[in-house]
Amino acid sequence: MKVATIIVAGGTGTRAGLFPPKQYQRIGLETVLEKTINQFVSHPQVDSCVVVISQEHKELFEETVSPNIRGKYQLAFGGNSRTESVYCGLRHLKNQDISHVLIHDGARPFVSAMLITNMVSLLESHEGIVPVVAISDAVWKFKDNHLVNPVSRENLSAAQTPQGFNYSQILQAYEKRTGHTADCAEIALAGNLKVATIEGEKENYKITTAVDLEYARMMSKNDVHDVRVGQGVDVHKLVPGKSIVLCGVEIPFDKKLEGHSDADVGLHAITDAIYGSLGKGDIGTWFPPEDPVWKGTDSVHFLNHANGLLREEHYSITSIDCTFVCEEPKIKPHVMDMRKRVAKQLGISTDRVSIKATTSEMLGFTGRKEGILALAIVSISR
Repeated sequence: MKVATIIVAGGTGTRAGLFPPKQYQRIGLETVLEKTINQFVSHPQVDSCVVVISQEHKELFEETVSPNIRGKYQLAFGGNSRTESVYCGLRHLKNQDISHVLIHDGARPFVSAMLITNMVSLLESHEGIVPVVAISDAVWKFKDNHLVNPVSRENLSAAQTPQGFNYSQILQAYEKRTGHTADCAEIALAGNLKVATIEGEKENYKITTAVDLEYARMMSKNDVHDVRVGQGVDVHKLVPGKSIVLCGVEIPFDKKLEGHSDADVGLHAITDAIYGSLGKGDIGTWFPPEDPVWKGTDSVHFLNHANGLLREEHYSITSIDCTFVCEEPKIKPHVMDMRKRVAKQLGISTDRVSIKATTSEMLGFTGRKEGILALAIVSISR
């Protein structure tokens, strides 16, 4: 499965009445479009990214999108409508061995890594996926600024992006399209694709007006100021064995780590750091070692529980730094696999996960090769 993202950002900003257009306006430390691009190019399950802009905005794009993310995306130029711009992006991906595609609005900068992760997962078994949110307000038809009659909200939802599809099928549907549509799902249905829904996110709204832009700036300020940090420490004893598991990666070795669960000292430290950042205790609080039900449990279970508490509190991980202290085995050859495994499990980008190792210069229990110590620091933001 190879997933690409098309970010459509060719709008002129007419409805918002802004210049530069909304996607080039700054919110916090980034422009709207830059923040949107970063959400996808930093995601471990997105293999490539195409940003579709207006030819007239090329210079503006180069001036306002940070050079730090240059080279992580491909640039394409769109048509006279959103439909044409999406088609330009789809054609740009031809001959790139893409199996699935996510199509996203450049003016939706608050899409979460978790939504992207969930959509990619569902695309393995669906031709199309669209995130939707329930309509909570009363809905009316109106004419000449006067209410005419109410509309039942039953079976109504508001569609968001990214919208995900089997690449070859959505490309074929666009090649047979007639006219312009508000979103890709309409063309997908016309092309006989079966499109399922997934629960969207209120925060994943589209910036359309100047008021929307101000709200986005307020959200960005909240993200910057509401930051927490947690620390996790764990130790496990080394005993004779055939391999050890660190951060979910099995390493061939003549010893293993002894513990009540699977003794993954790395995931235990990271999990405890997440709990600590929330003020929610530690693994022992939630999964007491004296309870036999947790005997031999995969530590990913503990990590998923801590990550679930994060989402419930509306926090996301901004960085993880985990250090192993041991004389052996050699950790460095396995660092990238560990980073990818942790990032994928938590639905964050790999560059937010740091894993490294050091020795204790032959001092103490780690120096005597009796065990492995792991220390982790996790920072989160709302």
